[in-house]
Amino acid sequence: MILTNLLSRIFSRPAGIPSATSGGIDRDLQRAFRLQRAGDLAAAERSYRRVLEFDAHNADAHYLLGALLGETGNVAEAAVHLDQALVHRPDFAAAHAARGNVFLLLDERQAAAASYRQSLRHGADNAIAHYNLGLILQTSGEPDQALHHFERAYEIAPDIPDLLKNLTLLLLGFARYDEAKALLQRVLAQTPQHYDALKCMGLVLQKMHSPELALQCYVSAQSIAGADAELLNNLAIVLQDLGRLDEAIAKYDAAVALRPDFTLAIWHRSLALLLRHDFARGWPDYELRLVSEDQPRRPVGFPRWNGGALAGKTLLVYAEQGLGDEIMFASCLPDAIAAARHCVVECSPKLETLFRRSFPRAGVYAARPDKALPDSVLSAGVDVQCPIGSLPLSYRRNRADFPRHHGYLRADPESVAVWRTRLAALGPGPKVGISWQGGTHKSRRPVRSVPLAQWLPIVQSANAHFVDLQYTDGRAELDALRAASGVNVHGWEEVQTDYEQTAALVAALDLVISVCTAVIHLGGALGRPVWVMAPFSPEWRYGIAGEEMPWYPSVRVFRQPAYGDWDAVINQVAQSLRRMA
Repeated sequence: MILTNLLSRIFSRPAGIPSATSGGIDRDLQRAFRLQRAGDLAAAERSYRRVLEFDAHNADAHYLLGALLGETGNVAEAAVHLDQALVHRPDFAAAHAARGNVFLLLDERQAAAASYRQSLRHGADNAIAHYNLGLILQTSGEPDQALHHFERAYEIAPDIPDLLKNLTLLLLGFARYDEAKALLQRVLAQTPQHYDALKCMGLVLQKMHSPELALQCYVSAQSIAGADAELLNNLAIVLQDLGRLDEAIAKYDAAVALRPDFTLAIWHRSLALLLRHDFARGWPDYELRLVSEDQPRRPVGFPRWNGGALAGKTLLVYAEQGLGDEIMFASCLPDAIAAARHCVVECSPKLETLFRRSFPRAGVYAARPDKALPDSVLSAGVDVQCPIGSLPLSYRRNRADFPRHHGYLRADPESVAVWRTRLAALGPGPKVGISWQGGTHKSRRPVRSVPLAQWLPIVQSANAHFVDLQYTDGRAELDALRAASGVNVHGWEEVQTDYEQTAALVAALDLVISVCTAVIHLGGALGRPVWVMAPFSPEWRYGIAGEEMPWYPSVRVFRQPAYGDWDAVINQVAQSLRRMA
């Protein structure tokens, strides 16, 4: 984040007089500069002005006075003196950098970037110019260039405030985890109690899904300076990852107490509360997802529905987040459809025909890339609109509000019949769909996925036929499994390319066994038996304890007894499958 409110960080005091003048003028400048370095800015300012009374063309005096004025917040006059310094010496690298600082304080970022580049053309060793240019590039969508300038700044002046943090964040953004870790290890080898390095190392280990090691770093950092809201938020996240949910919520509370406007901590706390099934407290702050920069803006600003009466009104419910969430939140659509005069539902194109069949009283259309509404919807009129993830705020306030349904989505009956015939041709025994990998690294893929090779106790446990429901290309793992065990997992290409066929196949199967991924939601929404293998502290949708998911009565949750312990889960699932078969 650009530090426009921290003048002392933007206007670092010059390390020395850029160039020597002569005689008394030089001595006066040296005296003024010593006063500035000693912190007597008022006396230094008077001295610089006296120099300029005798030598109005002195570029050094204009530069030093401009930098001082910028440091004290008088940016308008600072600009005047810095411009004068550049008039008298166009190749004055430090003055170009200081002029960039003034532009930055005025939030004129393009002009600031141009000044920093000019500075670096005339002198490539200006760390502040590199750093502030990197900040501008970081926020303008040029992270590769920003990283280059952060690295150069760090080579020159590693102690610039927040530089280590921003450099670490960019390395993480490029998934260069090992480089970030090595950088911080070098810092901590020299200074074991380096607060920023401990915080950053905790974050790197957290992103590398090593919460126990991350916790050690955060605890060490907290012993140095505990009153840091950002640190408390990150500490809470790893406590939550380790299943210490009450402690995590207490840390989130402490972070918010220090910074009441700390939306990130409030957001993470809402997820922790939902994980604990404290829906009444969790849903209101879950609305913070809508202020994310990643959230696309709606093209038509209909009034937001906030839970009032819908009788006589047309409600537009629009899609958001991932496919699994869209399916899960669709369990609230029957409530909205019953309450409104008419309900219009915007959904993922993959779900359009499935939703039309499942919610015949609603008007359903596929979301367009630009989120533009169909002419038919606009001409009919909309009274209020609501993102689908906000429906539970009105309809799922507590555990008792979740209906004991037998499935609210309906697969195409003809396609289901075709799939049952194809599955029956495999021979006697249960037909079990499996999915072993979910998410991305950012959404905890290493934590929530189980390599197929570890599934051997399951696939060898019963006289069952297994079907590939993996949405990514798993042919290499499937071939390796066949070679190691002789087990053939059946797969059909149309299941990966046509979600209608995916739904029909899931509806035809006897059971789905999967890690935490969208097929869990699909199976549960279809009312089919689903077994989910959940990590020790899963995403909030799966709850923190028990075998049930309130969203789906047909889903059974098998949980890790300790962080990372998949073997216990695999063995429990294998035993249950043998009993079922």
